[in-house]
Amino acid sequence: MDDQVKFPISVKFEDGTIDTFNNVAELETDLEVFDSDSASDCEVRDASGRRVRLKVGNNLVLEELSLLDSLE
Repeated sequence: MDDQVKFPISVKFEDGTIDTFNNVAELETDLEVFDSDSASDCEVRDASGRRVRLKVGNNLVLEELSLLDSLE
């Protein structure tokens, strides 16, 4: 089973808009500060449709990008 996050990463925001990020550099520059654990109304998925935990810190560096442990 593949346990690696696959790009592109899609972030669906609370207003229904979806942004797609093709690599780490785009996450850090275009998404800026973000924490999927704190953004409860947002949904983050990878290219395979799996839910992802995503955190870009205050210093605009990717701190976490991992698959959520779920039974989806």
